Amino acid sequence: MLTHTLSELLEENVTLHLTVIDTPGFGDTLNREQNFEPITKYIETHYEKYLQAERSDEKRGKIHDSRVHAVLYFLPPYVTDLSFHRLRDIDIEFMQRFCTKVNIIPVIGKSDALMPEEALAYKKAILKDLARHDIRVYPSHHAEDRDNVPVYERYMPFSIIGSDDYIEKNGQKVRARTYRWGAVEVENENHCDFVKLREMLIRTNMQDLIDTTHSVHYSVYRGAQMGGQDVINDDIYDGQIQRERIAFAEEMKLKEDDMRAAFVARVREKEAELR
Repeated sequence: MLTHTLSELLEENVTLHLTVIDTPGFGDTLNREQNFEPITKYIETHYEKYLQAERSDEKRGKIHDSRVHAVLYFLPPYVTDLSFHRLRDIDIEFMQRFCTKVNIIPVIGKSDALMPEEALAYKKAILKDLARHDIRVYPSHHAEDRDNVPVYERYMPFSIIGSDDYIEKNGQKVRARTYRWGAVEVENENHCDFVKLREMLIRTNMQDLIDTTHSVHYSVYRGAQMGGQDVINDDIYDGQIQRERIAFAEEMKLKEDDMRAAFVARVREKEAELR
């Protein structure tokens, strides 16, 4: 069963509409196909919607992109003998199967259960398993914009801490998990990689995730549906992206002009008061 959450994030006065799909109960059934089938169906259903829109003269110029652009695959924070493989069979099978369909980003959940040296050893073991099983994760293998890849590869897989609680620190509220011995802060880069993951997802690599979805994963699906002949011209997609970039630049310019005008008005008011 999949659940949907629609969110609006405000980043530097720009509203980002984000859809988060959760998979509660994943891995609970012994039959792995029952775990994988709803996810496969969801991904391919939205690829098919996009394909049908591309084929439609009416919809082609204004396609709503509901494709899955990133999958955060959460790994449990195991603390076991380092001689053991760190990926479970279900982890390996899922990522092998889906890394050709979507951008998979592995993360270690509840990483505050690990000591720093354990987290580092765990990451190294996971990376070895990913390479051993030819699992291609984002951004290492698929990112089209390679400039930021070395920056984020240092943190792969990202170790994450989550919390709905806040503590007071230096007069400010910060999101954290509290223990008898102290607190672990979600947005403290010395405590976990949440800040780097967020930065990659919605700041530096958001457009690249969309572009990679289109040119790599969706392209494979589209080619298969077209009988191996991918005949639809990507100029349509490129044109849409270019229009969105122009619209964004114009919106930013208008906001900049408004801010400048407001600033000038405040200065003039202040000058008038001082006369």
